[in-house]
Amino acid sequence: MRIGRPSLVHTGGGNIRLVKGCPCYKEFGDEKVCLNNDDVRPINCLSLDPTFFTQMDSRDRRSEFKSSNESMCYLLVGLDDEDGRVYCVSQDEKLSINSRDVRASDIEDALQFVSTKEMSTDGVVCSSCLYKYLITLSSVFSDMLTDSERSDVIRAYVRQTALRIAMGLESAPEEEELKDEQTFRTHIKKRIDQLMKQRAELTSVIDGLKQGDGNEEVVNLCEYYRALTRLQVVFLYQVLTLGEANEEHIALGLLKFMVEVADRVVETSNMIRQKSHELKEAGVIPESVQLVLQKHDAARKRIEQRFLNLARVLSQV
Repeated sequence: MRIGRPSLVHTGGGNIRLVKGCPCYKEFGDEKVCLNNDDVRPINCLSLDPTFFTQMDSRDRRSEFKSSNESMCYLLVGLDDEDGRVYCVSQDEKLSINSRDVRASDIEDALQFVSTKEMSTDGVVCSSCLYKYLITLSSVFSDMLTDSERSDVIRAYVRQTALRIAMGLESAPEEEELKDEQTFRTHIKKRIDQLMKQRAELTSVIDGLKQGDGNEEVVNLCEYYRALTRLQVVFLYQVLTLGEANEEHIALGLLKFMVEVADRVVETSNMIRQKSHELKEAGVIPESVQLVLQKHDAARKRIEQRFLNLARVLSQV
């Protein structure tokens, strides 16, 4: 059953927001179950468009949309801005995992990871991502995993994201490409080679501008782009090293160092966006330079959100 990516839908003028996907939904073989309140209850799923519930604009009206069938699941949850909790739409029940209420803010944070193009999967996977985020990164559920288990999850996330960056994919890579170490390293090294060539191209542009007394701010913009390629190379080399780190303390130390690199990628990307806007408005970028930077800017936009997500995840190490 395909229900598309999770989405955040506002109800008409109320305090309830709807999310397509639920962290308590699981599949075990052919059986679909709900794990809310730490129970395992078989359910039947019905995919409904969230906009059907836009009139559920208050806590009082929430009960009007409750199903009379106790096993019915809409795969929809409501974020109540009034009490900050999350509710099952089909059963009008508060969501609870490990005897703790799920917070609306946790779901909002989780959507930063599972609503991007790289998570464009069906409702089952989206729900699993929500659950994984909650137990791995949310402070409310922090004691559900050991430090070692949390590190393993984060390392797997970094590995998967690195492969997407290396291959330029919008969807998840094939499982075999993640499992086969040689294939994985080949993709990463190929991307590093591409980035080194891009860096050489930008260096040539910068040298040409300096020799021709080019605008200093345009030179700075090109240097930001060059710094961005260098930071990506550093990150990808760190990913290769992470795969070779057999000792837990070494892996954790490397993950913490990668936080700084991911943060700098995001910061540099922001500087490029701001500086590009200023210089384009001023009309001072030569056309030949614009053609080069346009190509690099398309790549920058593809990786920006991924590194932003990485920075969020790695900051939890």
